[in-house]
Amino acid sequence: MSKVISLLPGEQPMPKAPKIAIDDALNCIPQHYLTYQHDVSSVQHIASFLDFDPAYLFFVDQDNAGIFIQIGIIGADNYTPYNEQEPKIVYGRKWRIESNQPSSEVIQTAFLAVQKAREHEIRELIKWRYNDVVTTPFSCHHDLPLMAMSKNTHVESQHEALSECELESLLFQIRYDFACFRLINVVTLSNGESIVEVKLTPAKNSHLPELIKPIQLNVMCESLSVDNFLYALVDSIISLSNKMVEENFTFKGFPRFSRANSIVSIAELSAKTRHLGHMSMIDGFENTLTMANYETDLARVPAMPNGVLGDKIKSQMSAFKITKGIMPLTDKT
Repeated sequence: MSKVISLLPGEQPMPKAPKIAIDDALNCIPQHYLTYQHDVSSVQHIASFLDFDPAYLFFVDQDNAGIFIQIGIIGADNYTPYNEQEPKIVYGRKWRIESNQPSSEVIQTAFLAVQKAREHEIRELIKWRYNDVVTTPFSCHHDLPLMAMSKNTHVESQHEALSECELESLLFQIRYDFACFRLINVVTLSNGESIVEVKLTPAKNSHLPELIKPIQLNVMCESLSVDNFLYALVDSIISLSNKMVEENFTFKGFPRFSRANSIVSIAELSAKTRHLGHMSMIDGFENTLTMANYETDLARVPAMPNGVLGDKIKSQMSAFKITKGIMPLTDKT
């Protein structure tokens, strides 16, 4: 007899929802045939099965605005050698969870919370000694309104290509988690873009797990100007961090976003669980599903703001001549 996968807290099947065979011994009700009423307890239950790195903690709480996931990071100040400090805990931003949000989306929200919290830390660890001063130009802590109003930040990028000697000199001034860079090779492609092969060698103070040994980065650049190369280098560093999260973030031990997962197997599961024929097999279920989806969409519709922002949104929308979808609410009550 086939076993039916049990539902998580906060999940309920729609009336007449079909059970679908995944294999000979396992049936399920897919997430798109469920309704959701999550609360702090049900989201905490989901978060209890999440793992990434022991130094990353999954908090679930609520305030006047509702339920949220927040990442706590146990570490040290990014501007002082790691081995010279006592561990401390810092917290990322609050990621909101809607009560009717599918459990898969709750897990994906937690994934993004980890990924972005780590990127925030990563950006602070990229340091450039510029004019004999150690700077963090890719940090998230710069004053954006000030940058928008300052003429000094409106200078266009320089497009002069760096020589290999100049690239070596530039890389010598950059550190990432105290690791140093060395130019290996520059390959120019037929379209004019370049691949810059860079070796990244950790220092004794480096603490990121992806820097336990020297690694090579292949930095794809549209041009070899200072700005273009540095942006591309940081893209490669962030990609390295994102892949680390993809491979190590798990729910019940399953690394959903790992590149080791078989796309063929995922496609086969999608074909079995999302086939439209399931709806036509049960009388009246298609209408139930349509209504449930509409109610979910309706619950997510924002109110049209007043003032300058409202005028801007209305102008943007009018240009598209929208005839479908649910319009923003004009009365908050």
